[in-house]
Amino acid sequence: METYVYAFIVGGMLSLIGQLLLIKWSFIRMMTIFLFIGMTIEAISLYEPMQLFAHAGIEMTLVHVGASCIQAVKTGDFTNVIFFISFPIFVAWMTAIVCRPRGRIE
Repeated sequence: METYVYAFIVGGMLSLIGQLLLIKWSFIRMMTIFLFIGMTIEAISLYEPMQLFAHAGIEMTLVHVGASCIQAVKTGDFTNVIFFISFPIFVAWMTAIVCRPRGRIE
């Protein structure tokens, strides 16, 4: 039961941070920030203790995608790196197709 509580708290805090970032910035910028946070905490070797503490609370976020990208680079398994780099580009492209631009088009 304790694991569920920790996963809920950590996942909820990451969701709260994401919602607060969305007030000021776009979805793509927020997504990039979460990827960078994941890469940073994996590069300084803090991701594994967080993963053992929060389990799905952190594994189901974009922080995990960033950390997995750095793990792939550390192990030399570059087959997954292509996915981790192309995923944000694909989401940005789909967002640009589906959503209307905020600026004025003349």
